Amino acid sequence: MQKGSAFVTGASGGLGIALADDLARRGYPLVLTARSRPALEDVARRIRDAHGVPVIVHPSDLSRPTAVTELIAALDAQEVRPSILVNNAGFGLNERFEEHSLERLDAMLHLNVLALTALTHAYAQRMKAHGGGHILLVASLAAHMPAPLMAAYGASKAYVLSLGEALHVELAPEVGVTVLSPGYMETGFDEASGFRPNAATKRTALAPSTVARIGLDALFAGKASVVAGNANKLAAMLGRVLPRTFMARQLYKSAGERY
Repeated sequence: MQKGSAFVTGASGGLGIALADDLARRGYPLVLTARSRPALEDVARRIRDAHGVPVIVHPSDLSRPTAVTELIAALDAQEVRPSILVNNAGFGLNERFEEHSLERLDAMLHLNVLALTALTHAYAQRMKAHGGGHILLVASLAAHMPAPLMAAYGASKAYVLSLGEALHVELAPEVGVTVLSPGYMETGFDEASGFRPNAATKRTALAPSTVARIGLDALFAGKASVVAGNANKLAAMLGRVLPRTFMARQLYKSAGERY
């Protein structure tokens, strides 16, 4: 795979597919990873047919403790040198904190925080050594406010937001870092997390293709972060200006109506 490719994690569904598709439309060769080889191969075939760009797949469950090290070693052995890293892989848990399975909680935090950090660290080093690059970190609207019933998920995404905004300054100008914060999208997130959106939340939904375009446009424009969608931008702004305890209580009340 030639230098200049884009490496997308969580590329077998939802926003990951949309990000890969948008990057291919912009002419980037792709490296895709997710847990399922059949799903990745399906995505790769469709993108090759639609855009005519090279696509390689390398399945990996990044919630496993050794997965990042193994994946990086495998890609290094193939001389894969992405100029773009899209850290999209992640999942959420939507239930009362004390009811979380500790195993699932550990897997979520490992994927959303530790795997993302390790990949960012490894490819920031490689990009600096090979002339620069871009890194897109996918956070969430939940990163911008306390998120009762999604407390650990929201905290993991707040970490992503803080990390990315700091690295946007620290790694410049060689490596551009941008954080994308989507709101609600109709993807597989609901089923995986147990999230049950109300009618108001559904009205704010954006198509994954729209969110992908917003995030990648912000990345190539050199922005530190972007919240996708006007309604979500307003919610994020309220999360900054209103007392956090007040926000938490209001969100808990709203979430409680769905439980």
